[in-house]
Amino acid sequence: MNIKIYKTLAIIFSFFISVNAQSNLEIVSFKFYSNTAKNVFVAGSFNNWYSEEYRLKNSEGSWQIGIPLKPGYYYYKFIVDGEWIPDPGNDWKVNDGGDNFNSIIKVGEPPAPQRKSSKRKLPKFKLPRPILTDNPEWVDLYYSAWQMCWNKIARGTKQNGFVKKYIDEGFNELIYQWDTNFMAAFAMYAPDAFPAMQSLDNFYLKQTEDGYIQRVYWEKDGLIAQPPNIDEPMINPPLFAWLEWRYYELTGDDSRLKDVLPKLILYYEWIERKMSVPELDSLYYNTPLGSGMDNTPREGVTKGGWIDMSSQQALAAKSIAEIASVVGELKTASDYFMKHKDLKEAINRYSWDSETTFYYDVSREGIPNNIKHIGSFWTLISSVADDVNVEGMINHLTNPEEFWRLHLVPTLSADDPDYDSSGHYWLGGVWAPTNYMVVKGLQNYGYNDIAYAIAENHVKNISDIYYNFNPDEDKIAFEERYADAYKTIWECYSPEFMTPATRWDDTFYSRQDFVGWSGLGPIAMLIENIIGVELNSSENKITWRINRTDKHGIRNLNFKKEKVDLICTPLSGKTQFEVKCNTPFHLTIVKDGKEIKRLIDSGYNVFTIQN
Repeated sequence: MNIKIYKTLAIIFSFFISVNAQSNLEIVSFKFYSNTAKNVFVAGSFNNWYSEEYRLKNSEGSWQIGIPLKPGYYYYKFIVDGEWIPDPGNDWKVNDGGDNFNSIIKVGEPPAPQRKSSKRKLPKFKLPRPILTDNPEWVDLYYSAWQMCWNKIARGTKQNGFVKKYIDEGFNELIYQWDTNFMAAFAMYAPDAFPAMQSLDNFYLKQTEDGYIQRVYWEKDGLIAQPPNIDEPMINPPLFAWLEWRYYELTGDDSRLKDVLPKLILYYEWIERKMSVPELDSLYYNTPLGSGMDNTPREGVTKGGWIDMSSQQALAAKSIAEIASVVGELKTASDYFMKHKDLKEAINRYSWDSETTFYYDVSREGIPNNIKHIGSFWTLISSVADDVNVEGMINHLTNPEEFWRLHLVPTLSADDPDYDSSGHYWLGGVWAPTNYMVVKGLQNYGYNDIAYAIAENHVKNISDIYYNFNPDEDKIAFEERYADAYKTIWECYSPEFMTPATRWDDTFYSRQDFVGWSGLGPIAMLIENIIGVELNSSENKITWRINRTDKHGIRNLNFKKEKVDLICTPLSGKTQFEVKCNTPFHLTIVKDGKEIKRLIDSGYNVFTIQN
């Protein structure tokens, strides 16, 4: 966060620690001296940076509070009359992701951190089983991703009111709306083992009567992480409707749709009331934290039209309309298709720049800020971009001077002055959720070859770093210094080097074992793009794009309520296909630019296609 230095006549800081042996908590006493301050708070990683929880008491200019903390390393700041400042008396600090610093304290003797693991064995027999004879290391990575996700399955309690089992992102002691939606996007491939859609239910359970769903809730008690206000509504991109529709397309299971539709409509309407921009024909704004892309440059935008938020709301409208159509709510479907149409027109009117052929954030006055970031590609997956505009966007995407870098796709164009080759979180970092969004958007407009190239590049780089990267432990955050081989999947990656990206402080590497949404690459993109299988259970159809020349395919793939095997084997002058299923379905094979359609009978099917 960008923070101004608070000026005062005399500021001195000290803290001391006393031990409570019974609770293993240590009382950290924060002191701050100022003769002019009227209110002083302290916030940090110990309370999710909530600025109004810990208020220091004043006695003749000496401000003090004692906070019970477990042994560990913590980041913190003082909030003095509304201004966030690092501790001026503590030289131990790290960049805060903006132009200031967070102070660091060590409490007690922190125990050696341990990776999360499950006492229960991963039920691999319930997972789809990929085959890639030329890349067995990607198959191993695939199973490692599932294992990391398995290690983070959590259980609801009476105190938090969550569902019986849910997938935890493993970032901290909160659940995140943004993360959970993307985790569901790959976990729905193993519904017998992973509570993908049930994890979304945690957020529906917390929805208020007016439709509000906060972006984060505490796992200890299920309460919101921070009260919303006019400047920080505390929401995330509205992706629930898209994931519910995607789950229906993938599985054919419509049992959730009627129940979730009212919740999706209420959430959409809350955002429509609270976060639209009337001056821009009701485009939408968000905040850096709310967008999920924390340190993305947004100069001059504030409460103007955010291209990602506006397109995400358009995607929500389209998905709600499609869900309403399936459950027979035709009036609702018509209304939401019209909302999508109106948003599409507004986005193209205000955010599209025909001279540079790119979609931008715009100020409340309708002035584009000309910053090319990954959020603009939400216009593809939301079906907002006109066909001619898609061509312009793809020209930027495939330009080596902009987005087509060593590791695809950086979240900020490389020709931007703020672009950071180390990644620095969203200043160029490569993130699985935005990669997945770009790939799905490209497929939406028929650019399947580019989608495949991005997916393959992403999985290859994740794999190479997983097997070969040996980090300098000084660049590992204190809480993750496991002193092991660091053979892991990271939160985000550098676009230029075979390393993880640096996080918000541009000092430490991003989070480890982040499956979490980083499982989208080794799992969802592996199935959907590298193996090339696209399921449409609602239409009893599978499309299989053959992009590889080795023996490849997948067994035990959930399709409707059945299991399907799809194996492709190259032979001399022809290609053999083996398909095993219990119920007939329509198969479309796309190979060398040609479509071959077959009705697959139940049982074991084998046939060949001439090359």
